[in-house]
Amino acid sequence: MQLIKLSEITLENLKNRILKDIIPEIYELEEIIENNRSHNNQPVFEHILSVLAALERLFKGVNQKNKNHLAEKIDSYSRKQLLFMATVLHDIGKKETMKKDGDTIKFPGHEEAGAKKLKTILSRFDLSEKEKNIVVEIIRNHGFFHDLLDQGLNLNLNQKISEFRKMNPDIFYEVVLLTIADIQGGDLMKNNPEEFNFRVDSLSKII
Repeated sequence: MQLIKLSEITLENLKNRILKDIIPEIYELEEIIENNRSHNNQPVFEHILSVLAALERLFKGVNQKNKNHLAEKIDSYSRKQLLFMATVLHDIGKKETMKKDGDTIKFPGHEEAGAKKLKTILSRFDLSEKEKNIVVEIIRNHGFFHDLLDQGLNLNLNQKISEFRKMNPDIFYEVVLLTIADIQGGDLMKNNPEEFNFRVDSLSKII
């Protein structure tokens, strides 16, 4: 089987369904609906497209230091390309973890479920083991800042961020950037502008 290059994984190709045979798991998320404070009956597939569009906007505004970081090659691919791929797949575990509570629909543990699901998906791509591991770890940890900011302003916020950075130096910036795009790709701005600004501003300050 010929391995797929990451250059084929683009926002346009996702929208145009060119990738349906390559990543069918993504298109299964068209039928999975999320409804909570950050999503107003939003199909997970549509959310992924919105997050990718937000990420591409964020790429344009990063400072030179972070541009250099994103341009760093791991093996065949840059950190920017690996982050884009992780963003495409970041909610891949939501099909298996959907929980309904009245009108609210959430996906507890979808990060870990997604990380486990990636073994099969990433085997289709021409990634080195190190590159695969970076994609997996970004996805496994992309809920960290969401969970942390749920606690609001508290004395331990900076300490917990510092601890996370020390434990995950290889993916820290990538997880922050994905989290900002994840917030911007939902409906929180519409539902609660104050909370939206708190979250985006808090994350923007640490990069």
